[in-house]
Amino acid sequence: MKKWKINLFIALCFLTFTGSPVLIEYLTTPEPVTRNIHIEHFRYGMDPSIIRVNRGDKINFTFSTLDTGHSFFLQDYGIDVKVSPASERVKVYDPFNATEDPYTTESVKITAGLNGTLKQFVSLSRFRCHVYCGKMHGFEQGDLIVRPNWLFSGSIGFIFAFFFSWYIRMRWGELKEPKQLKKIELNKKNGILNKLLKWRPLPFILTVPLIAVFFILILAGLFGTKVGGRNIAVMLTWATWMFALTVLFVPVGARLWCSICPIPSLGEYLQRGATIGVRTEKNDKNRNRYFGFGQKWPDKLKGPWIRIFLFLIIGSFSASLAGQPRWTATVFVILISTAIIMSLIWKNRSFCIYICPVSTFISTYSPIGRINIGARDSSICKDCKEKSCLNGNEKGWACPYGLLVPAINRNMDCGLCGECFKSCNYDNVSVFFRRGEGKGLKLKNYGEVWQILIMMTLAMAYSLTLHSPWSKVRDIVNMVDKADWNSFGMYIFSLWMTALVIIPGIFLLLNKLGKVLTKTDIKKSDLAKRTAPVFIPLGISLWASFFIGMFMPNFTYILMTLSDPFGWGWDLLGTAGKPWIQILPWIIPWLQVIIITTGFIFSLKKGFLIWHSITGVKRDAIKGFLPQSIFVLMITLFMVTYFSYF
Repeated sequence: MKKWKINLFIALCFLTFTGSPVLIEYLTTPEPVTRNIHIEHFRYGMDPSIIRVNRGDKINFTFSTLDTGHSFFLQDYGIDVKVSPASERVKVYDPFNATEDPYTTESVKITAGLNGTLKQFVSLSRFRCHVYCGKMHGFEQGDLIVRPNWLFSGSIGFIFAFFFSWYIRMRWGELKEPKQLKKIELNKKNGILNKLLKWRPLPFILTVPLIAVFFILILAGLFGTKVGGRNIAVMLTWATWMFALTVLFVPVGARLWCSICPIPSLGEYLQRGATIGVRTEKNDKNRNRYFGFGQKWPDKLKGPWIRIFLFLIIGSFSASLAGQPRWTATVFVILISTAIIMSLIWKNRSFCIYICPVSTFISTYSPIGRINIGARDSSICKDCKEKSCLNGNEKGWACPYGLLVPAINRNMDCGLCGECFKSCNYDNVSVFFRRGEGKGLKLKNYGEVWQILIMMTLAMAYSLTLHSPWSKVRDIVNMVDKADWNSFGMYIFSLWMTALVIIPGIFLLLNKLGKVLTKTDIKKSDLAKRTAPVFIPLGISLWASFFIGMFMPNFTYILMTLSDPFGWGWDLLGTAGKPWIQILPWIIPWLQVIIITTGFIFSLKKGFLIWHSITGVKRDAIKGFLPQSIFVLMITLFMVTYFSYF
């Protein structure tokens, strides 16, 4: 088909699928009316938690509480209403002017819909409670949804439009192979970087401050305030560190965090008997000397399964960890202690490879990262007899991950520790910045397949529980002070069944259907390992949307805890007394929807390329990927609906 016809079809597709729901939403939105809405507060919730109105509605809010004092904090509309059980009247504060005296009233009046050119498109505003009422305070929230809901109607229409137009282009357009752009060799272009990478003190200098930070987090979690929002252990771990991993470290640096991670560092220093220097056997400079037993990790326990289950366990208690500083500190103590003990028993970084739950997250999404280590000239490596990058020598330690530099063909394995830069006798190790798609990812086993699917499932579960507007959902996962073990047990059973059985089962079924449609003779296990990476872009976009919803609303609390980490009344940086102001709360739902849609687009693109590499025929690639693409579409629509409509 001619190119102009394809473009016409695509234009009509976008016009129809995007324009129709937007037009329908506009035409079916009722005229403004006056609404009287009573909000009843209670511990960790409000009723109603979802308020649906139309733009221009005059809303009269009245309030009451079933227990202690609460607040109705709606920053988009500039109100912070303090509700007291002793009075039917409420105090209304201006969140942007903390020094201004409040006024007292029986009802609070607002007009639905924000003013301003861009804010005309804001359809969802989140209200929260700003009065401490218990250990899980901070999760009390609800949504004010204003029609016409441009975000919901426009995004759903766009996703359908892109899906069908993409298939039109794949079916009738010319297939363009992705350009294999040459990787940029960073340390070759930058002499200072090359010297730094070979400088022995560098890892120690970068890691020691982080060890100190983790030590402070543990002390703050154990001995600081029990209020999660005022304790640096919670704020820096769940609202900052995981946000940085998701949106910065992993997408750009792959496993760059592993090179400076303080969790295994103390154990590694003990294992090596050194912090900076290199120790070798007296009679063999090409053999490093270690403390401990130096046992090889058991073959039967290899693979990612142990750390996957540990991540599942931690993820099951995510709400409690995010609301209880002591639980967060305890997890850190357990992880660091385990790493130290393992360093004395097993070789190298066995903890990082087989046990660390954080590594589960990082290794799953590291394939999208742009930074990787490799050989500058593979022919030099072929002639190398010493294999110093693997075995170590007097200049550098043996690879903590047991890797040979020329054999590194994916980001999932290498922790970017930099020892190979120092140990290579031929200056043949480089750090590259990858451009373009790169070569297809090769998974090693079913464990890595399940890892991708489990992480995507947990990303959805986190958003549906921790960011839920429904208090009953949050109460189920609250094991701090509402320990309903029966409900929590059902939640755990449902979560684990979905993550371990249902989602992987659907994936394998869709693979089988794709195999039947294409009549390919590829083995079932090989097909699963080839196609599971389809869900990596969508998965990390779901995690990014979740952590944006953690970081942006809590940014002021992060500043507070940096100034007063233990909640003891300090003000080290002058930010401890700052009033709580969220970062552009009206834009958060838009960012979440845009990020998820971007992940959807990249998953579609990756999926077709994978199936084309399997079948070698464009028509068969479309047939084979069709079942999986529909599944990707369904997940995207579900989560976009959740972030824009509930």
